[in-house]
Formats: sequence, structure tokens, C-alpha cells
Amino acid sequence: MIKTLLSLGLSLTIFGILNSSAQVCTPDVSCLPLGSSYGVCPDSTTGLATGMVGVAYSDNLSVRIPSDGTDFGYPSATIDSVKITAVDSLAPGLTYACNPLSAVFLGGTTGCVHISGTPTVIWNHRITVKMTVYGRISGIPATIPFTNNQYKSIVTGTTGIETADITRFDVDQNVPNPFADKTEIRFSAVNAGNIDFKIYNILGTLVYSNKVKAEKGTNTIKVEANSFASGVYIYSLSNGDKTITKRMIVAGK
Repeated sequence: MIKTLLSLGLSLTIFGILNSSAQVCTPDVSCLPLGSSYGVCPDSTTGLATGMVGVAYSDNLSVRIPSDGTDFGYPSATIDSVKITAVDSLAPGLTYACNPLSAVFLGGTTGCVHISGTPTVIWNHRITVKMTVYGRISGIPATIPFTNNQYKSIVTGTTGIETADITRFDVDQNVPNPFADKTEIRFSAVNAGNIDFKIYNILGTLVYSNKVKAEKGTNTIKVEANSFASGVYIYSLSNGDKTITKRMIVAGK
């Protein structure tokens, strides 16, 4: 009997070590408001990191799954689990894996999706994450399909230049990113005029603001790392009619 228990204990220990080492990412939902029962980090405004053709890529999406439907107006609904069934329109060369590895997130828990690989082409497409929600409504089992298409998979060329459309107001990802010295942000303008350029820290506090005089066509903004502490920032450019935001990272100096 004792031998059997010791054998079982050893088996469980080995399984736990193997399962832990197999984890592809660690959930980080620190971007969610305190007390929030559900959400995704980073948020859709921050988005996923931009990749570059031929360069190894790695980024995570972390999720917190609610245990019931109270925040959605259905207090009688219980969420047992959410299963990711597909992630469509990732840039060629990228794949995804989940923690838990089964891609089944239990209600009231956190998990993450790890996106990695080496992009092979310039890419700028919205990702469609397909899921199935399993739960109960007033005690009756329910299965509900659900999709999320709030995120984009963006890959630049080896020069770091996206395919910005000069026929409309458009903004490229800053290059390089992350940066420890300086970086450049290219944007296109249909007409000459002033562009509002703002930078926010990860808490949403405005840390820099300036009006940029844009010319028709492609323009460049240079940002010096020594003006900011290390960390993640959100920059936005607005022409008065449209505002475009992207994420940049100031590396340790």
C-alpha cells in the first residue's frame, strides 16, 4: 500500500513538472482595472507587438474568464469554460499555443495565448479568434459560439516600413521597436496641415504632446529615448478626423 502511494505521488510530481515546463506563456492580466471579472491584456488599443520579416517573433495575449454572465446582463448564466477553436489571419510563419495547452479556459480563471514564429511576408490583417463558450443558463446547458476580431497581426519589411497608404491618413509602427536610443514614426497625410502627436504611459497618463506640421505624402517623427523612462508607451497621431494609436517600447538604458 505504501509503495503504491509513493509510486502515485512520484508519478504526480513528474507529471506536474512536465506540465509546468510545457507551459508556453504565463498569464499577465495586470492591465485590467482592479476588480474586473474579465478582459484581455494587452487591450485592443495597445494591440500585439509588430513583427518584422525574417526576425523571430514572440508575444502574448492574456485573458481572464468570468465565472458567470452578471457583467453581461445575464446573472442566471454560469460560464463553465471557454475553448479557443481557431486563430485565423495570423501572418504567415506565425503559430499560436495556449496555456492551458488544451486551449480550454475554465470560468473564473486566467490563461494566455502565445504567438510565435518567424514572419515570412509583410502583413497587416485583422485576427479572428474563434471560441466556444460552454455554460448554463438557469441551470440549462448552453453552448455559444463567439468571435473576437479586435486585434491585428502586423509585420513590416526588413526596412521596418509598413505598407502605409499615402492616399489616406495612415501611421506606421515606430522603427526600431523596442529602442534604447532613438526611433522613427512614419505617417502619411493626404493634405498638408497640423497633426496632433501624443504619447501616453501604460497607465494612460499623457507624458508628451506636440503639433507636427505635416506635408502631403510621407512624413517622419523622431523620438529620443532619453526623454522617457524605460517601459511601454502608447503613441497617437490625429488629423482632427481620425486618430491612430500604436504601442512602442523604450528599452532599458
